[in-house]
Order: sequence, then C-alpha cells, then structure tokens
Amino acid sequence: MEESDLFRIEKADGVARCSMNGPRMNAMGMELVPALASGLRSVLDDEEVRVIVIRGEGGNFSTGADLTVMGEKMDPVFLNRHMRIVGGLVYELHEGPKPVIAEVDGWAVGGGFGLACAADITYATERARFFLSFVRISLVPDLGTSYLLTKRVGLAKAKELALTGRVIGAEEALSMGLVNKVIPHEEISGEVMKVATAMAKRSPLSLEMIKRFLNTAHSVDLRTFLDMEAFTQSLLVMTPEHQRDVEKFLKKDE
Repeated sequence: MEESDLFRIEKADGVARCSMNGPRMNAMGMELVPALASGLRSVLDDEEVRVIVIRGEGGNFSTGADLTVMGEKMDPVFLNRHMRIVGGLVYELHEGPKPVIAEVDGWAVGGGFGLACAADITYATERARFFLSFVRISLVPDLGTSYLLTKRVGLAKAKELALTGRVIGAEEALSMGLVNKVIPHEEISGEVMKVATAMAKRSPLSLEMIKRFLNTAHSVDLRTFLDMEAFTQSLLVMTPEHQRDVEKFLKKDE
C-alpha cells in the first residue's frame, strides 16, 4: 500500500484504489492537486496496475475548485499550469489503456463532476449529488467536462446542466446515462472492488483495445472501423491469454 495524507493508493490484485482525502470536501486546491497529480501519475505508469478506481473519503467525491483561493486571490499563471497538469491526467484516464471506475458518494461538483465523467464506468450511491457549478461563478466547465458530458448524456441535456447549473440526484443521473448504476452507500465500495478485481483478471491488451475502440467508434467511418477490428482481432487471437481463455471456456462445456 502507498500512503499519502491527501491521496491514498491501495494496490491489490491488479487494482489501484485511489482515495481523495483533502480538505473542504476534497476540493481541488493547492493541497489536493499536487497529491492527486502525483498519485494518478504513479498508477498510470505502474505496469502492475490494470484497473484504476477513483473515489473520495469523508462522504463526498470532490467539490471541484477550492473557492477559498479563487476570485481575486487566484493567480492566473498558477491556475493555467495546474489545469494543464490535471487536464493531461484526465486525458490519460479517459483515453489511456487502463479501465477507470469512479465511485461517487456525496457531492461531485465542478472539476469533481468532470473527473467522474472521465472514468469509463461511474457508479454512484443514493446520496450522490452532481453539480455543474461553473455558470454560478461565471466560468466555463473545465477538465474536459463539456466534451465528456456531451458524450454521456447528449448535447441537449449537457447544455441544460451546464447553462442552468442545477443540482441533480443519483436517480436522475442514472436515468440520463451520467452514471451506470446506483448502489447503496454501505455497499458501493465492496461492489466496485468486486467489479474492478474481476476486470483486472482479463487480458490487459484486450481491455486496452476494447476501450480504444469504444472511444473512437464515432470518430471514424464504419469501413475504417471494420478494418481496425479485423487487424486487431487477427493479432489478439495469437496471444496466450486468448488461447488460455478459449481452453477454459471449452472445458466448461465438457
């Protein structure tokens, strides 16, 4: 286990369970951001980590930007530098080879909302509250939220949430496709780790390519996509993981 006061990382069975534990409901301020960036960098680079889980301690996911250092107190140069660092990590989480699961309890606000959207799978408790707060403080959504949210819920719903800044609960988030499943708060951590551990047992290359295909499905034409499938599949059938899994599958039918 790797320990940090602000960003704890627990590794087991190919899963890195990353927990934000910062002040002010895990606000992304001067305390949490460096620990978050360093911690995520370490698990993204760790070859033994196959699946990443991101969560928050203290009953909340993250309240996004730390408003105590915003407004006149914010140095634009500092903000730009840190947004580029965290934005780069968001890109790697979403586009990189490792599946990412977000476990959302309590508030997911602003950049915290965006971080939850960057995951491949997002689970929420019945206590989850999603708040795209930027319009309330005369800013634009950051950390890729406009891009990621539109892909999840469609343009019309994304515009409504971004332009009104209204809070939505877990069940509404589920109904619009923002989250994959709502799980009781006392059960979510166990359920998430169960899913993550099972996923980590799969072929890393298969996981990577499935994720890449789904991320690019609407960026290329069907002919190109079919060619990508044919090329990739012809390589994957040669891997020892595929041959092992087929053998196991056939034995079950005997």
